[in-house]
Amino acid sequence: MRQAFLFAAIFIAVIGPTLVAPADPASSWALSGDLAQPRAYASAVTLPTGEIFVFGGLDEHDPDVVSTTTELIQPLTGDVRTLPQRLPGRLHHTVTVGWGDRVVVAGGVEWFGGGFHSTDRVDVFLPYQRQWIHAAPLLTARSDHGAAPLPGGEVLVTGGNLDARPLASTEIYDPRTDSWREAAPLPSPRVRFSIVALPDGRVLVAGGLSKIGQPLATSVIYEPSRDRWVNGPDLSVARVQHAAVALANGDVLFVGGQSAASNTAERYDYLRNIFTFAGTLARPRLVEQAAALRDGRVLITGGSLETPGRTDWVPVADAEIWDPATNTWSVFASPALPRALGDLVTTRDGVYLVGGVGDGLAARQAIERLVIR
Repeated sequence: MRQAFLFAAIFIAVIGPTLVAPADPASSWALSGDLAQPRAYASAVTLPTGEIFVFGGLDEHDPDVVSTTTELIQPLTGDVRTLPQRLPGRLHHTVTVGWGDRVVVAGGVEWFGGGFHSTDRVDVFLPYQRQWIHAAPLLTARSDHGAAPLPGGEVLVTGGNLDARPLASTEIYDPRTDSWREAAPLPSPRVRFSIVALPDGRVLVAGGLSKIGQPLATSVIYEPSRDRWVNGPDLSVARVQHAAVALANGDVLFVGGQSAASNTAERYDYLRNIFTFAGTLARPRLVEQAAALRDGRVLITGGSLETPGRTDWVPVADAEIWDPATNTWSVFASPALPRALGDLVTTRDGVYLVGGVGDGLAARQAIERLVIR
């Protein structure tokens, strides 16, 4: 049952030959330490304190199945601290930083009764106090949904699944009052999509799966001042299981994904409200890790190869980097360990690769650090 659930959230691909990165003495990966426990599907974000916050995730070999602890990584020292407060473990939840630097963890699935079930549970983490608060529940239990911060520190939550039922409903959380209110629903149910807050306070939703499980090329934009969704431009190709990265200028880079999307990237041009071509990948891939670097480039690592006639699924380690100046991808120094479904987190001290799954779908415990000099 657990293994079947893990396969249900990914697609299958065959591994190919390893890409050979050009010599790059200015950049190198190194093992930085270990999480207290292996985690697949975990969420990792940089806190205002400078620490890396790690929550949730699954370990097939853990009796609890889903991780119930929170870990904080100290980038400068590599130390990993497990917080004493334990929460119900979750997967396919959202993590959003809202008003007062509060970290809002909403929804997801919990493991009980021998299966996974969507939850309405919400918890808020206070980074400076290193403390959890059990918050007001969602109006509708959901998983595989999206969340984004709104102007003023509220958090928008939309779409996803209520167990097996796709949702269009939207709700907004106010961390000041610990309360939820209904908002305009999506034009139609959508699952496993990308969601990004735009510089003017609107929210972009793109790609994902329709209510009948078809990959989507459409986008919609939420306008908080009018509480309405409007149609956005179409992606060049339907994308699901892809990566999306917000850029410093307000644009959003979409990378890879299932089937025809696997070897391409495109950029949402925020000012012109269009998608434009953003280069061809050296390696087709999906469920990769991605992050914007401090110099404006975008790094992707690992994921699963997407090739015709795939018969097995094996994570890869290969890394690539996108240069906005040339709008092209090039092979980059790769991490030591193949992994997919992890998180790539940028801090002041480097880039950290956390969690995910490796060979045989084993949850990853090792933390890797990239130093760009």
